[in-house]
Amino acid sequence: MSDESTLDTTAIARLRKLGGDKFVGDMIDLFFQYVPERLAAARVAAQAGDLQAVEKAVHSLKSSAGQIGACRVQDLATQIEKLAVDKQADAIRLLLPQLEESITQVKPLLEGQRNPPPP
Repeated sequence: MSDESTLDTTAIARLRKLGGDKFVGDMIDLFFQYVPERLAAARVAAQAGDLQAVEKAVHSLKSSAGQIGACRVQDLATQIEKLAVDKQADAIRLLLPQLEESITQVKPLLEGQRNPPPP
């Protein structure tokens, strides 16, 4: 998967314009502090068959990913959210590992965005 489909750097640029480098770093930190809790909640809910809880867990993850430009994370969370609404538990269990992998893939890309590239 290309970096462009994993990370939307224009979202990072927007954040940088809003609050500077420290703000970008803080948003990245918040995302990675928040992600494990949301993933765990989605996994537990999927195992229990609680699709409403899956929907809730991935909805907030989808929003957070969108704010920092984690495109693939946002796309997968959107798909899982829709599957939860449509009561497709088996499909959710197949996509959750992909969601986790996309978070692993985007982490170094986000870390690389902490400081602006030299002009």
